[in-house]
Parts: sequence; C-alpha cells; structure tokens
Amino acid sequence: MITIERITKDNFSESSLDGYVRTHHVTRVWRRVNGEYALVEQPYTEDWSAQRKREVARRIMGSDMTAFAAFDGGRVVGFVSLEKALVGGRMILDMMHVSAEYRGGGTGRRLFEQARAEALAAGARELYISACSSEETAA
Repeated sequence: MITIERITKDNFSESSLDGYVRTHHVTRVWRRVNGEYALVEQPYTEDWSAQRKREVARRIMGSDMTAFAAFDGGRVVGFVSLEKALVGGRMILDMMHVSAEYRGGGTGRRLFEQARAEALAAGARELYISACSSEETAA
C-alpha cells in the first residue's frame, strides 16, 4: 500500500532516491508550429545518475522546501516538492516525479493533491508549475 508522508529527517535521507527509477522515454513533445501547438516527434530518454538522485534528495530536504514522498513500504516511489516562500501569492511547485514502474496508478495525482493542500494551507492563491513539454507530462 502506498502512503504519502511529509519528508522529514526521520523518513528520508540523501540515499532515499537510490532505488528510484527516473527513466522517462519521450517520443513526442508539444511545440508551436505555424502559430499553433502541435505534437512533434522528438524522441529522447531522460534518466538520472546516482549522483543526480543524491543531489535531488539533498535539494528537496533543504530548509527552503516543503516536500512529500510516496512510500511503498520503505521505498520512495514518488515525491513532490514546493518552495516554501510565496511569490506574489503563488507557491512554486519545484518538482514532482513518480518512479517509472508506479506511473499510471494515481500516485502522481495523490502527490499533486497533497501539494495543492499544502499550498492552500500556506496561504497561496495559485501554484506555479513549469513542466516538461512531453506528451505524457502534459496529459
């Protein structure tokens, strides 16, 4: 059973993402073509090295972030991080990722709803989100 928990020093460390599968195979991306948005073939694979996973873990544990993780047992299978400081009534959703084998099962939706609730509780009127333009991410 997947649980969503606030990231703390008691349940998360810089090695918590070591088993996380960041691999994302992209085939098509949204681009502006002749004044309209269209899906364009642009295949690539995004993945994180062990070093990058540790950098991300340290970032989301930082004092300027509020973060939540999805745990399956003791394993992190997704996370969302928010910058604590409000900017013009907006809270910035810094990162949101779900491990490859857990995508499509609602974990991302649960993480987003947790981030949304956290932003509202902090007094934010809006969430600012900047995301990859891949077909899957936009969907």
